[in-house]
Amino acid sequence: MSRTRAGARALAIMTGTVSALALGATATAQDALDPPPSVNLFGTPGLIDMPSAEMKPDGEVTFTYSYFGGQQRRSLTFQILPRITGTLRYSTIEEWREGVDLYDRSFDVAFQLVREEGPWIPSVTIGLRDFLGTGVYSGEYIVASKRVVPSVTVTGGIGWGRLGTLGGFSNPICDIFGNGACDRDVDIGEGGDFAWESYFQGETVAPFGGIEWRTPVDGLTVKAEYSPDAYEREQRSPDSPFERKSRLNFGAEYRVTRGITLGGYWMYGSEAGVNLAITANPNRPLQPQDLAPGPLPVTARAADAPRGPAWAANEAAREQLGQALAAALDAEGVRLQEMRVSPRTVEVLIVNRRIAQDPRAIGRTVRVLQTGLPASVETFRVTVVRNGLPVTTVEIDRSTYESLIQRPDAGQRMWEQARIVSADPRVPEQFAVWQRPDLFPAFEWAIFPALYLTYLTPEDPIRFGLNIDGRASYRLTPQLSFTAGVSQPALGRTDDPGPADTELQPVRSESARYFAGSSPNLTRLTGDYVTKVRPDTYVRASAGYLERMFAGVSGEVLWKPSEQSWGLGLELNYVAQRDNDGLGFGQYDYRVATGHASLYWDTGFEGFELQVDAGRYLAGDWGSTLRVTRRFPNGWALGAFATLTDVPAEDFGEGSFDKGVTLEIPFRWATPFETLARNELTIRSINRDGGARLDVENRLYPVVRDLDRPALRRNWGAFWQ
Repeated sequence: MSRTRAGARALAIMTGTVSALALGATATAQDALDPPPSVNLFGTPGLIDMPSAEMKPDGEVTFTYSYFGGQQRRSLTFQILPRITGTLRYSTIEEWREGVDLYDRSFDVAFQLVREEGPWIPSVTIGLRDFLGTGVYSGEYIVASKRVVPSVTVTGGIGWGRLGTLGGFSNPICDIFGNGACDRDVDIGEGGDFAWESYFQGETVAPFGGIEWRTPVDGLTVKAEYSPDAYEREQRSPDSPFERKSRLNFGAEYRVTRGITLGGYWMYGSEAGVNLAITANPNRPLQPQDLAPGPLPVTARAADAPRGPAWAANEAAREQLGQALAAALDAEGVRLQEMRVSPRTVEVLIVNRRIAQDPRAIGRTVRVLQTGLPASVETFRVTVVRNGLPVTTVEIDRSTYESLIQRPDAGQRMWEQARIVSADPRVPEQFAVWQRPDLFPAFEWAIFPALYLTYLTPEDPIRFGLNIDGRASYRLTPQLSFTAGVSQPALGRTDDPGPADTELQPVRSESARYFAGSSPNLTRLTGDYVTKVRPDTYVRASAGYLERMFAGVSGEVLWKPSEQSWGLGLELNYVAQRDNDGLGFGQYDYRVATGHASLYWDTGFEGFELQVDAGRYLAGDWGSTLRVTRRFPNGWALGAFATLTDVPAEDFGEGSFDKGVTLEIPFRWATPFETLARNELTIRSINRDGGARLDVENRLYPVVRDLDRPALRRNWGAFWQ
């Protein structure tokens, strides 16, 4: 059996968020002419149980829940690129063995080799189902789909593995390469590793296919398919609720909105089935993105405006100017933290408090400067501060800015003329400094509900819970802060499940114990100091209760010039494992030094970002993690990661090695007002001890990532908005 445990607000938040957002979506005229591909009961583009060669729109995320014959499938599908689809699936199969249910996770991937074109060329896709799971659904396929008339799509293909178990013929790969390719040994056990010896192998392959008709009734589609899947394993138990009597499946689906589709089916001559598909797309916001208040109108300086520099030496004038600029920027959702003044140049240090796109916050700041600064100022410098760190400075020539105010190509020309550099923490001698007096020290607190989900546990496959979390922070200076977090179980609390069955120190496999019980939990109590020692070098030091399971000290150095697309980081930690029922450290008596060297690279290709971490993990194992993330200009991010260490697969346990997917959804995508809030979640195939890393909240790279030159370039079109 497979099991894992998610942290707070994991899959439940994603499901609830995507569901709520999809309910607000409506079909467009383009959808009526060219409806997006439907999905099958495995959550991938397809017919009913069989795949098709179609692809979803680029970036689309689809969550599906399906059920028939005692089988539940919950799938999360990402359109990674226009021709690449990936799927993470969690399934429940009742009576897998007599009296025993199976809880299984699996991964799929599909590559579209040919895109449909003209009257004769179909789409052609090659796919691997359950290529990185236990092998329960293991099968590969090559499939073609063609829209023969606007409302009818025909699909046909051949399948290996489970898709080649009935009505098949000799595997041509076996005939070509000999008996070695005839063997298909799928080990349904711990899973989680690549089965190179099985892909496209086996004695037989079998054809499959079907037809899809989008009826004249708006949103209604009917389907029929031929399936060669024997479902032999699902029928072994004498108490199995499923009996396969036919190779034909029939169904009808109704698209309620652009984001929700419901389906009903008659499966294999014996069972009724249902499917719910919910979709969301980063490139298709649910709310118009231009409903926020418009920007401040600006005009060029008058030709006869006085341009004397005397004001810059007048402390009272600087104070009055700083207060006026601070009030104007507050109205825009931007906080003025500091102003540096010389007769010809003014630099402002700002904190973006609510504007989703940083170039828009910078652009609105420049509008305020253009309106409010004396005519003698020729250069604007806007430095964006995040988490107390001055990250990036955008320098703009005022005369150039004025010449572009009414130009239709102002965005591109401004990008070409702006100078983007790493912010210098030192103040040049020629500048007089005005600091806003009411910002520090600052105390903030919040109390909020926190939904969490425990899933993939054999004893209790899915359990929702609700905690009431409290958080308080005291920022003494921009660099020095103290933070505390408390979590009170409210609904769905569990009892302590006891020690985990693990060959390693239980650094993560016992995480369920830290969420159990009814007493409040101290989730964080830290002092944090961040600073810049050079324009391109950041430093962080943290100490205290760093996370729910570990306490200690953590230090980090990041080298990341704003002008370039890559950076280097080094993190070192020394921590002790906390008791799961108190504040002490006696229960585990475990201490460990961990650390990683990291490479960060924005590839510049379709928003893809790579991160490689190498070093020592919490269980004392050594290895590295590869993380690939696709970031969209509006803040969406879809990613996947995998960690390989010196822990053997048999010691790691179920899953063989640590891996999972990440998803970030900005609230601005679904709301008509500006906000920086977002949902972030990580879904692991299983929570084990190998490859486990300390969960430090304020790592440096996420702080600076969205303010380098490549990131600003992606969103620069918002500068004038």
